Amino acid sequence: MGYIEGTSRDQTTYWSMEELVAADSMARVIDGFIELQDLKALGFTRTEPSETGRPCYPPGPLVKLYVYGYENGIRSSRKLEKETKRNMEVMWLTEGLMPDHKTISEFRRLNIRALQKLFREFVKLCRSWELVGGELLAVDGSKFKASNNKKNNLSRKKLTDRLSRIDEKIEEYLNTLDEEDRHEDCQAEAPEGLVELLNRRELYKSYMEELEKSGENEVSTVDPDSRLMGNNRGGVEVAYNVQSVVDAKQGIIVDYDISLNPSDQGQLSKMSKRLIRKGYRRFTILADKGYYNGKCLLKGKIYKIKAIVSRQEPSNPKDQPKDFHTDKFIYDSESDAYRCPTGATLNPHSKKTATRRNYYNKTVCSKCTYADVCSSGKSGYRIIVRSQYAETYEEADRVFSENKELYKLRQQIVEHPFGTVKQTMNGRYFLLRRRRKVQCEVSLLFLGYNLKRAVNILGFHEIMARLDSLSRHFLLFWRFQRHNKAIFSILLSSAAA
Repeated sequence: MGYIEGTSRDQTTYWSMEELVAADSMARVIDGFIELQDLKALGFTRTEPSETGRPCYPPGPLVKLYVYGYENGIRSSRKLEKETKRNMEVMWLTEGLMPDHKTISEFRRLNIRALQKLFREFVKLCRSWELVGGELLAVDGSKFKASNNKKNNLSRKKLTDRLSRIDEKIEEYLNTLDEEDRHEDCQAEAPEGLVELLNRRELYKSYMEELEKSGENEVSTVDPDSRLMGNNRGGVEVAYNVQSVVDAKQGIIVDYDISLNPSDQGQLSKMSKRLIRKGYRRFTILADKGYYNGKCLLKGKIYKIKAIVSRQEPSNPKDQPKDFHTDKFIYDSESDAYRCPTGATLNPHSKKTATRRNYYNKTVCSKCTYADVCSSGKSGYRIIVRSQYAETYEEADRVFSENKELYKLRQQIVEHPFGTVKQTMNGRYFLLRRRRKVQCEVSLLFLGYNLKRAVNILGFHEIMARLDSLSRHFLLFWRFQRHNKAIFSILLSSAAA
């Protein structure tokens, strides 16, 4: 029995691109979604051909190319150019157009804001299809590597050290030149190395001046908006802190933001406010202990949302017994005092209007047998500091303890999308620079994830049926609008006559 034989390369065949794309290909979903969009209303450039000059590429195929590329982990304009010449799905999407990498890159540069809006449009579709419940949401942040090497990230300390080393080398050069001048009649010329050092010193001084003006502690020379942040592997890298909010009903990403702060502190109220602006009301939001912030928790209460946030453990000395940790000191609201583990009372020594109030009792602590293990400071007595948000923290702790089972869902809701985007979609790093452009990349990555998620939930045939139905309604609406516009122009011209 012989082998299965293929078709001869010299054999002439007749085929269409439609036949070479699988019937259930994701490319068809992308095509159906983009065809629904009014690209001109979204702000895309060149939606109408110019009357003069060389013809330009239509925006539709280029938008489809980028959505397909980010959904499949192909983001470089040069790689996308190659796909237009060898990938049948891409050829089908672009209708055989093969723009070069410069055209592809320029299109993204000119349509940064418009490409971001595609993510919002698909979230609206998911809400209309009831894939988004809007009742239980989870927020989390993850570090994505920026297009800036660690060597090109300079802190004040780094700049000071480098300037001092450069000054030492310059002094060595000058001393060498002085020695040469003494032994030679003609004056020696400054070596190239000295000129390079002088230029580098001026550059570092300009960075230092920039830090003084901005008040920042570091400057990134390639991507100025990126910051040095710790990663999950225990190291540091120049990155952005990407915040995402995921709906618990079907795992759809409903919103995102880019933070320049390595910590998640302060992001809970910010993301909640963004959700409220988008029409979400009285929802429950899950967050880990990185979001445990009194000001944010208080704002959440004002926004009338239920925040279930893991408690952040207070810092206690390592050698201190657990019986004397801060949480063992009980506050009594009626007497406005703390009761220590031995039963003694610590009275307030700050005004009620103070943001941080100190509670202590020198007399009791001086006679206490546990003073050495209880108090670690030089004062010799224990001081308990009560924040202005203490009541807010206590209420948040109570809500968390009552909803521990619900909080356990946080990890599987919000961390799964980050894993998929970083590993499956090759999105662990950014190609573009500056926060505004990075937001565009995040929107395309999250749009690709949501497309995958919607197909997995509804199935290919169902989502295509829904897109086709919307397409027919959109066509009827467009014809109705065009018909009304024609009637209006006729009436206007007759009135003018």
